[in-house]
This record gives sequence, structure tokens and C-alpha cells, in this order.
Amino acid sequence: MTAKRSKSDITRARLTVAAREVFVEKGYHRTKVVDIIERAGCGHGTFYDYFKSKDEVLMAILSELIRELDRLGESSRILMERIAFDDYDAIRILLQGISDIFGRHGDLNNVYIEAALESAVFSDVFNRFLGVFSGILEGKIRQMKEAGKCEGIEPRIASQILVTLVGFTAYGRQAGFIEGDNDRVTENLGLLVFRALNY
Repeated sequence: MTAKRSKSDITRARLTVAAREVFVEKGYHRTKVVDIIERAGCGHGTFYDYFKSKDEVLMAILSELIRELDRLGESSRILMERIAFDDYDAIRILLQGISDIFGRHGDLNNVYIEAALESAVFSDVFNRFLGVFSGILEGKIRQMKEAGKCEGIEPRIASQILVTLVGFTAYGRQAGFIEGDNDRVTENLGLLVFRALNY
């Protein structure tokens, strides 16, 4: 029984590696199950023994990214509750955390974004993270408004813009249309966000 399980694990891993390669090369939309099957060198039946669809195999590939974002969301909530309005280091730490996660999973960023635009399954995941991080920022912006900062800013809209900006900045740096290494880009983004929120 152990040998059979081991062979099963190997087959699943082979399918997952093949799927990741195809998704990265072709993107979400252009990837078909048949492409994954051909890359893995297996039959249709074998693929469907492990995954129901390309969405299911992509979810398996993205599972670590999703877990890391969940953990960051919880630690960010705690961090944002504790920081003062003028604590730039806390903002930099938060942005560095997001940037590090996207850096580790950089080859999948465009796949994840494309999937979120085309598939309800990934759109729900994307919107859940957007909701978590924008909710954290929205609460902080409301506090700052009460302290006389963030003049003219609507907390809900501004928080959603900021979270989207952070995500797409990480993607843009990895795609090469934002210059600079990870630390310089994060530093510049952090200063922009900090100064905007403390206006």
C-alpha cells in the first residue's frame, strides 16, 4: 500500500509540475487540459484521477501562495492595529511582506491575475484577499481621518486602490516594466503610501 501511495504522489507531482510549466508559458486562458497531459506524458484518465479541471490543478499550484497571503493578512491586521499614524517602518514592513510573497511566486503572478479576471473561482479568492487587506487599511484610514489626516480621502475606495497598487507594483517589478530591485521599489512605494496617508 505504501508503494502505491508513493507512486500516486509521484504522478500527482508530475502533473502539478507539468501544469505549472504550461500555465507559466501560455497563461491561464490559453492553457488547456490536453497541454498539461501532453507535458506530463500521461493519459486523460490519469489527469482526471487527480484533478477535475485546469482550475483545480491551478488551485493546487497556488495553494502555498494562498496560505502565505492568509498568514500575512492576519499578521498585517495585528500590525496595523498597533502602529501609530507616523510609523513609516511598520508600513515598510507590511509592503516588504507582500513584495516577498509575490517575489517567491513571481512566475505565477500573471497567471493568477488572468485567472482572477476570467474564472469565478479565482475571482472569489482574489476578492477575498482584496477584502482582507483593504479592510485592514480602511480601518486605519478612518482612524487617521478622525485625527485630521487623509483629507478628502474616502477610506473604502482609497484602501482598495492601495491594495491593488501594491499587488500590481509587485507584478510590474517582476515583469520588468518597473525598474529597480525589490528593496528600492518597496522603499519608493512605501514612501508614496506613507506620505499620501499622512497628508
